[in-house]
Amino acid sequence: MKINLEIVTPKGVYLTEEVDSLTIRLTSGYRTFLPGHYPLIGSLDYAPMHTIKNGEINYYAIHGGAINVTKEKTVLICNAIEHAKDIDAVRAKYAHERATKRLSKKDPNIDIKRAQLALARALARLKTLELK
Repeated sequence: MKINLEIVTPKGVYLTEEVDSLTIRLTSGYRTFLPGHYPLIGSLDYAPMHTIKNGEINYYAIHGGAINVTKEKTVLICNAIEHAKDIDAVRAKYAHERATKRLSKKDPNIDIKRAQLALARALARLKTLELK
């Protein structure tokens, strides 16, 4: 028995495949889904995610969204997703530094929420690379 996983972003369907398990961080904490998991709707956090399929682990950086688990299918609706192999480590470190500097300044012209989201995305990428 497998999980029918579908990942959708604003750009369209990112991935459709059958996996053995899915581990992802919801806003309420990390959760691992196995075939036959009870139905659930939840909010996705900015964090690493991984799937296991036939013993192979694939890591992704998830940038928020929602999850809908039903008996038939598990659907992730993500703001954005990146496979670990597509993440540029240098760029992620630079984005982290830039967002941290912006947040440390007390400039009233800085969009704090935007800087916080940039930091969350950078941290999700860097944590995903650590797991890879």
